[in-house]
Amino acid sequence: MYHYLTKETRLFSQWRYKMNSNNNALAEINKKYAGCNLLMPMSVSAQMSPFYKVTVMQVQADTSDNSGDIFKVGSIKVGKNWEPVFSPAKPLLMKIAAAAGIQFDPTHTGGEYVSGDKNVYRGRAYGAMKEPDGTWKTHADEKIINLHDAEDNYRLEFMDKCLKGIADEKQAKAAADMFQGEWKPAKDKYGDQVNAFFVAKQDQQQYIERGILVNMTLLRKTMCEKALTGAILRTIRALTGLKGTYTIGELKKPFAIPRVTFSPDYNDPQIRAAVLRQGISATSELFGSAPEAAAPVLNDSMPSVLESTFSPENFADNPAFASENVDGALPEPQQKMDMPQARQPEPEKQTRAASNQSQAAEDDAMLCEMCGHSVTPSVYKYSVNKFGRPLCMVCQKEVQQ
Repeated sequence: MYHYLTKETRLFSQWRYKMNSNNNALAEINKKYAGCNLLMPMSVSAQMSPFYKVTVMQVQADTSDNSGDIFKVGSIKVGKNWEPVFSPAKPLLMKIAAAAGIQFDPTHTGGEYVSGDKNVYRGRAYGAMKEPDGTWKTHADEKIINLHDAEDNYRLEFMDKCLKGIADEKQAKAAADMFQGEWKPAKDKYGDQVNAFFVAKQDQQQYIERGILVNMTLLRKTMCEKALTGAILRTIRALTGLKGTYTIGELKKPFAIPRVTFSPDYNDPQIRAAVLRQGISATSELFGSAPEAAAPVLNDSMPSVLESTFSPENFADNPAFASENVDGALPEPQQKMDMPQARQPEPEKQTRAASNQSQAAEDDAMLCEMCGHSVTPSVYKYSVNKFGRPLCMVCQKEVQQ
C-alpha cells in the first residue's frame, strides 16, 4: 500500500509540474525570444493540456537587394531622420504561414474579376491556425484593385508634382533629362527643404499622361498577383499578429512563431500502447484490414510448392512453354511487297523440277497402312508406338473399337 501511494504521488507531482510548465511556457518564450520578432496572437494562456507543448519555429527574412522577401512601402521619421520601412512579400509570408501551421482553403482562396469588369479584381484568402486549446482560429480577408480608381490617383499625383515640383532627387534628374523645366527650392512631403524640378508648362500634360501610362501598364500586368498577395498578407497578419511594416533593423531579427504540438509522455507504457492502437486503427481505416490467408491444400500425388522451386532455366527447351513470338513481341502482320518478277524457267526445266519435287514428297510422306492417307510425323510416331503400325486418326478409332 505504501508503494502504491508513493507511485501515485510521484505521478501526480509529474503531472502538476508539467501543467505548471505549460502554463508558464508563454512567459518563458517572451523572455527567451525577446530579441526576435515574436509573432504570438495571445499573451496569456490560462491552461494547456499536459499532452501538448509549445514549440517555437524561427524564420529569417532575406534583407538583401532583389531577395523577393520584402519590398519598400515608404519611410517613417525616427528622431530627426527618415528611415525606409518595408513590408513582407509573398515568399516570406508563405514561410511564416508554414512555420505557424496556417492552412489556406484552396476553395475560398483565389481571385476573380468583379462583375466581369477586367479593370476590377478581387483577391480572397481564407486561413486557419490551431490554438493551444485545440480549436481552430479562422480569418477571411480580401483586397480589391480598381484600375479606374488607380488611374485617378496617378493623375492627381503627377498633377501635384507639376504644381509643387518633383522633390525626389532621382525622379527629378530623370524628368529633367526628358522634359523642359527649371530647378527651384521647395519642400518635400516630409517638410524638408530640397531643390526640386518644375516641369515647363508646355510639357506638363505630356509628363502627366506618360506617367499615368507607365504606371497603369505595370499595374495592369500585376493586379491579380497584387490583389491575392494583399489578401494573404492581411490574413496572415490577422492570425499571427504580424505588423504591416518593418524597418531593416527589425527585419534582420528572426521571426519567432510559437505553435502547439502533440507531445505526450512516451515513457508511459499505457500511452505507448494507446498510440500504437491509434496508429493501427488509422491504418486500417485508410487501407482496410487484410484478411487472414488460408492454408494451402497440398495433394500427396503432387510435388509440394514449399519443397520445390520452379527454375525457368530447367524448362528453356520444353516445348510446352515454347512461343511463336520473338522477344515477347507480337508478330508483325505480313505485308504484300512488290518484288521484281523472276525470269520464268523454260517449260522443259519447269516440268523436270516439278517431277523431282513430287518424287521427293512421295519418298518423305508417311502413309496410313489401312487407308493409304498421309499422316503427320507426330501421329505416325504415336501410332507405331501404340499399335505397332502407322495408322491415321480414323483408322486408329476403328482399330480401338
